[in-house]
Amino acid sequence: MWGLRLEQVVAATRRYPCVPEWSEQQWRLVARDAVVFPELVAVASALVDPGLQLLAAQDGPGGLVRGRGGSDRFFTTLGGRLGRAWLHEVEDASRPSALTAWAKALARPTRRPTGSPPGTERRGVWWVRTVYQPLEVGAGLHQSSDSAGTRPAGGGEADVPERWRQERAVPRRAGNGAGLARRHEQLFAEGLEHARAYAARHGHLAVAHTDHPHTGFDLGRWMANRRADADALTQEQTRQLAELDPWWNPPWPISWQRAWHRAHTYTRTHGPIHGGDSLSRLPRWLTRWLQQQITHYPHLHPGQQELLAQLGWNAREVERYEARPGRRRPVADALDHARAYAARHGHLAVSQPTTHNGFLLGKWLNLQRHRQHATHRPTPLGRHLTAIDTWWNPPWPITWQRTWWAARHHHTGLPHHLAWWPGAPDAQQTAAWLHEQTTRRRHLHPGQQHLLDELHKIAAAPGTSSPARRPDPVCSAALTAGAPLRSRRTV
Repeated sequence: MWGLRLEQVVAATRRYPCVPEWSEQQWRLVARDAVVFPELVAVASALVDPGLQLLAAQDGPGGLVRGRGGSDRFFTTLGGRLGRAWLHEVEDASRPSALTAWAKALARPTRRPTGSPPGTERRGVWWVRTVYQPLEVGAGLHQSSDSAGTRPAGGGEADVPERWRQERAVPRRAGNGAGLARRHEQLFAEGLEHARAYAARHGHLAVAHTDHPHTGFDLGRWMANRRADADALTQEQTRQLAELDPWWNPPWPISWQRAWHRAHTYTRTHGPIHGGDSLSRLPRWLTRWLQQQITHYPHLHPGQQELLAQLGWNAREVERYEARPGRRRPVADALDHARAYAARHGHLAVSQPTTHNGFLLGKWLNLQRHRQHATHRPTPLGRHLTAIDTWWNPPWPITWQRTWWAARHHHTGLPHHLAWWPGAPDAQQTAAWLHEQTTRRRHLHPGQQHLLDELHKIAAAPGTSSPARRPDPVCSAALTAGAPLRSRRTV
């Protein structure tokens, strides 16, 4: 916990060769008892303070954990209580630490409603993993518990059994730790039996974490610990787990593996899925998962591609699905169509029947407009569309915006790299539209008024149109005629 101070003490003791027969390990033991243990006691005393626990678990601006800079506030407060102002300098908030994990774990049981069944916090924030628990601690606690049960209620020294007074509460371990190794093997064998039973019933070991194990053994947590400590397993232990499930420790997220097993169960019942099939007939969860795998197929791990092939999806089937006409395309493809249409016609103010290379672009854009209106804020996809066309989703009718683009191009001339879109209004229609908008200007949205002012500024500025673009004289005349009327209405 206080590694930096321990290293400083060890480095400082090397300067005093007063006890030359002492080794560095002996000095480390002295530093452990003289520095680390008192610091642990001081920190533990502060952490069990109900006031600090309440602040650590509190929501809102007064909390010490949640929100931006929460870890820094917690370290500063704890350092102030300990009289060690340098604590926030030693503990880096950008890296997870034991103190930060303790503070965040404290909030979970605090938020749990009273009377609810216990979850993973049943072990408490002071729980230490079995691999880090010395064997003598467990044995000593069991012995103390047994002895306490035989101690008389009177508590007199004369009534205390001889075994209570003479035996150590924490017996010292002798040997090279073979007993601890045997204990670890016993715990692994116990977990392996539960894993074998689960694999026999479900066919895999991609177990999810759960707060309520049905058999009293949290196999999901046990498997997660085995994956985290895979390098510490023996070859025999690794072989035993691989016999139950070859992909018990995949190099990709275990959630992906669970989703694959769910899809594999579906295909065993309903048959394989091919690229020529429509995904709309599948369950929604399977459709979304398969579409994600198809989109990222080139970037998947070879093992993932091998597992997808067992579902009927290999590289050939993915290409077949991509070439299938009328398929439901992912968002990335839809954005590509939107960019291509805007590069060709200069805007995204399209009508609903508009298509682009077989893709229902107008219908898709209309759906995105409805979704953004429902959320009352820009969506992530809406930001991408705004980068393509600022007025792709105006607060006025999309027909008005499309006609405005036509009026602009009729006046300035259509750029060489653009083309008129199907159904674009001609010059006469645009001139009539401009006259109508000018006469009813005060009823328009401020954004519409701003766009009309932009057209009039273009008409008033000399040299704004290139002869090569051939601006339409009818539209230009309508803009020029509407300028005085606009000026009188704005005065």
